[in-house]
Amino acid sequence: MSARLCSVEEIAHQAYEIFQQLAPDNLSDEDIEQFNLHHEEYGFIEDSEPDDSWQDFVALEIEPEHFVQVLIGIEYEDGDEVFVKILISRDLDAPFCHVLWKQNDSE
Repeated sequence: MSARLCSVEEIAHQAYEIFQQLAPDNLSDEDIEQFNLHHEEYGFIEDSEPDDSWQDFVALEIEPEHFVQVLIGIEYEDGDEVFVKILISRDLDAPFCHVLWKQNDSE
């Protein structure tokens, strides 16, 4: 039996909701202010196949057709600022999410 999968668009929307809910507890006040000021004009939500770095953080086999990597940030002229990187399952019967937040220099 094949897995029941959400669309990538639905997963990106879920990832953004996760970001909005958890950002106040995981980002600095300055980062949240920057995102709120610039997200409408310069913000991005980028989905892709998971990269190999996830193997350092999760102890499961990441099948590219069942998982999506979502980056959320601000695109500036001199480079992007990624606030969060999310690995999220597309499988409706096996929900999974792992979130990596931007690290502040003071940490």
